[in-house]
Amino acid sequence: MDQAILVGLSYIETTEETINSLNELEHLALALNIQTKDKVVQNAKAISPRFYIGSGKVLEIKKMIEVLDVDIVIFDDTLSPAQIKNLEKELDVQVIDRSFLILSIFAERAQSREAVLEVSLAQKMYLLPRLVGMGNSLSRQGGGSFNAKGPGETKLELDRRRLSHEITIIKAELEKIRAEKDISRKQRIKNQLPVVALVGYTNAGKSSLMNSLSSYLHHDSEPVLEKDMLFATLDTKAKRLQKPNYPPFILIDTVGFVNKLPHELVRSFETTLSDVISADLLLHVVDGAYFNQLQIDTTKAVLKSLNADSIERLLVLTKKEIALTTPNIHEDFIFVSNRTKENIDVLVDAIYGHLYKKNRIQVLLIPFDQGQVYNRLKENNTVLETKYENDGTLVKVILTPDQTILYQKYIVK
Repeated sequence: MDQAILVGLSYIETTEETINSLNELEHLALALNIQTKDKVVQNAKAISPRFYIGSGKVLEIKKMIEVLDVDIVIFDDTLSPAQIKNLEKELDVQVIDRSFLILSIFAERAQSREAVLEVSLAQKMYLLPRLVGMGNSLSRQGGGSFNAKGPGETKLELDRRRLSHEITIIKAELEKIRAEKDISRKQRIKNQLPVVALVGYTNAGKSSLMNSLSSYLHHDSEPVLEKDMLFATLDTKAKRLQKPNYPPFILIDTVGFVNKLPHELVRSFETTLSDVISADLLLHVVDGAYFNQLQIDTTKAVLKSLNADSIERLLVLTKKEIALTTPNIHEDFIFVSNRTKENIDVLVDAIYGHLYKKNRIQVLLIPFDQGQVYNRLKENNTVLETKYENDGTLVKVILTPDQTILYQKYIVK
């Protein structure tokens, strides 16, 4: 494993918040097989344009590198090209920032064509402003034994024009994928299928919750990957779920968020995150056993940046079976256990309550020669009562507002 020193600067955040952010950075580094040997926090009133941190702190880190024999220094914020160049010249080791680290993790995890293209786009957008003036700095990206797939692998002779051209090509490819997804989305709207999207911090239990809901609603598809790992999956998964005698809905698992998510990544993942923007309900998943308010705030901030903060949101806490206390949260939530399935039934009822609160009970008279209408109602709706009259089947059923218009000619009450 590569050995690293983590560096944080506390100038807007409190020292405690900076330390918490460095602890998260340690987990991110571990995801790339980089072990943290020590952490450094500097309190300052402003960022140093030359080194990001003060020159005295740079000398202190240089001594630590010699004593601890580390290969890499990782900064908790995004560094400018000049800062990376100056730090590497002074410290004589590989210097990377939080954005590069996260992009490298995404590059290792990406599997689908869509995810690979989005990560590649984010990497090139990260690299573009760093081409000029970085010189040897880019070639040093392999300075440690750490060899992430990422901007650092890009050959030095790559110029801005070629990089801009590649960005244009990738954006065009992603536009085709987005168009295909729009067709699928329009089909769901046509079929009146509401969409529920799982959002939240990476490793909060979104994939586990998707598997729990699928199991409870007897969905027989393959379970999605569950792993105690940051950004275990980047690919969007979708399932059509349905409670017996209730309408169906689409459940979508999306990419997880993290504090200080690189701006390039949010912009390039618009195709994947478009599922969030078009959802009817968001299940905001939070780790209830190791509760951290910052994770809730981070997810809300990302949703706001996507203009998705106005979508109805239901807070779901996971890992109830190992939580020692109930977190003090100033909003309504449902506390579930994916392991014991406690309160999964409550969550399903809440989902239906949110999706179909405008539904109304209607009485329909369906002629006997139109049995397909009755069968469709039985399959997709809650049928409360059925009676056979002389002139047809009398059905008391719960309908959505759109279905009320669709079946208007059959409604008698």
